[in-house]
Amino acid sequence: MKFVWLSALMLVLGFANNPKTLSAVQKKKTSPAKHGSQVAKYKAPALQIKVGVLIDVPSTVVASSQTAYILDRNSRPLKSIAANQPITVQPKVNGLILNNQDLPSVVLLQPAAGGFVYIGNKWYRGKVLLVSQGTSLIAVNYVDLEHYLYSVVGSEMDPDEHIEALKAQAIAARSYALVHIIRPANRWFDLGRTERWQAYNGLSKEFNTTQKAVELTAGQILSYKGGVVESIYADSDYLVATAHQGLGMSQRGAYQLAAQGYNYQQILGRYYPGVNLARLVIKK
Repeated sequence: MKFVWLSALMLVLGFANNPKTLSAVQKKKTSPAKHGSQVAKYKAPALQIKVGVLIDVPSTVVASSQTAYILDRNSRPLKSIAANQPITVQPKVNGLILNNQDLPSVVLLQPAAGGFVYIGNKWYRGKVLLVSQGTSLIAVNYVDLEHYLYSVVGSEMDPDEHIEALKAQAIAARSYALVHIIRPANRWFDLGRTERWQAYNGLSKEFNTTQKAVELTAGQILSYKGGVVESIYADSDYLVATAHQGLGMSQRGAYQLAAQGYNYQQILGRYYPGVNLARLVIKK
């Protein structure tokens, strides 16, 4: 099991008090959640993650569901885009070409409030950074971490499975994502959208159940001695054993444990023993 220490974010992030130590426990039925004042007052902090949804592609098409603006690196507006207007984006040396118009090599497409962005062949929440690499381009989705998880849980898990398994996945995926915010893949994005990192397919993989799983575990992460656990996982016990040396959660195993009455804390305790369950907070 890998841990990443929080020194890079200690001025911004901390842990809520009363972390719970997870450990493997005996099977029992899930009891109703207790809604104490501390839980009721908690709200997950706004934290942005940068996801490389297209990496080194020759061109792409982008759009917005609402009126949007193309901004330069200093947030100055360069042009507006009508809702649902497709824009072909191509790279060139020291610049980008958007529908035959020359623009700087790095621009941001930002929709109006409540709008979504279209990148390649999928719709996403948030906004998109477009970066020319000379002969190829990168499209990076800037999105709130909790909203990102709506799609990750739906992309990684069967949304019709037991909610306790989906909640366990939400926490594992949040912890994994936070590690990559602390330790980004490169200067442009924190992680990619494929299973090399964790699968992310935008709005097409959001479901009521995956949104619920994320919201019921808002801000919860796996922590060990002040570090964030890089909570790796795989489809089956076999893949966990062969690809991750036996460390990490089996998604099929989580389904089975949830069906037997385990709650999400108990599922996580089975696969990440001795690790703490903590919540992210913003330090003022």
